[in-house]
Amino acid sequence: MASGLPVLGVTLPQFNVDPGPALEACRDAHRVGFGGAFVFDHLWPLGAPTRPALECWTLLAAVAAEVGGRAGGAGGFRVGTLVTRAGLRAPALVARMAATVGQVAGVPPIVAVGRGDLGNRDENRAFGLPFGGAAERSRAVEDTVAALRGPLAGSPVPEVWVGGTGPSGRELAGRLADAWNGWGLTPEELAAGLAAVRRAAAKAGRDPAPVAGTWGGQVLVAPEPAEAEAMLARWGTGRPPGEVARVIAGTPETVLARLRALGDAGAAWCVLAFVGGSGARMRALLAGVAGLSARARIA
Repeated sequence: MASGLPVLGVTLPQFNVDPGPALEACRDAHRVGFGGAFVFDHLWPLGAPTRPALECWTLLAAVAAEVGGRAGGAGGFRVGTLVTRAGLRAPALVARMAATVGQVAGVPPIVAVGRGDLGNRDENRAFGLPFGGAAERSRAVEDTVAALRGPLAGSPVPEVWVGGTGPSGRELAGRLADAWNGWGLTPEELAAGLAAVRRAAAKAGRDPAPVAGTWGGQVLVAPEPAEAEAMLARWGTGRPPGEVARVIAGTPETVLARLRALGDAGAAWCVLAFVGGSGARMRALLAGVAGLSARARIA
């Protein structure tokens, strides 16, 4: 692995009626050398209740079947959630689903868990699901992680990440998880957040060193800077400026430099949500410049 370059994963295009594009994106990511494929846990896209969304865990099972059914099996390729929302399902059920996904894929999944925020409240209520206060949702994260550490989750157990950029998310990650996930952070923010996570781990009596940092965020890749700038401008029309500013956009070389900086800040994984254009094109551009398929063969 090149200095500073984390393992690169991708999120799948699940805001569709048809699962075909998500499954094809998984096949393509595996083929060109990415390290894993991840799904969100939204019952509708945030702020867009009339748009379709494929359900997280049933889609993940189909993704696991794609990966496990390939010649040679999964190899080092991982599948997982980013993030599954604690409280939507009973913790024991999440553990059994994770075990089943691992059996289908041939490798334990990565289960990133989060407690959600106020942006999820209407989504929950529309589906008849409760939306508790912050303390109740934090307890749900604890109970879900505990179940994922137990016998219901299979053997070997899943790798567990806890997501969240606020103090409570970092504290939960340090106390409970194998890794912390920060969404859309700069390298400086990731390094500071990971330091806080590891302080929380030490306070809980854990060895802080093995607790990893991971990053997820929106990425836009184009062959030339001017094209990347134009694509970002089109995609960003009507979106919050703060969201647009967090997108890592540019040529493959520019984007990879930023991902290496995140790796140097402590990210073991970077999970990329491609925006603004063809995901297949962006995967190919990044994989070609980074030499991902060659690294996958060496690994």
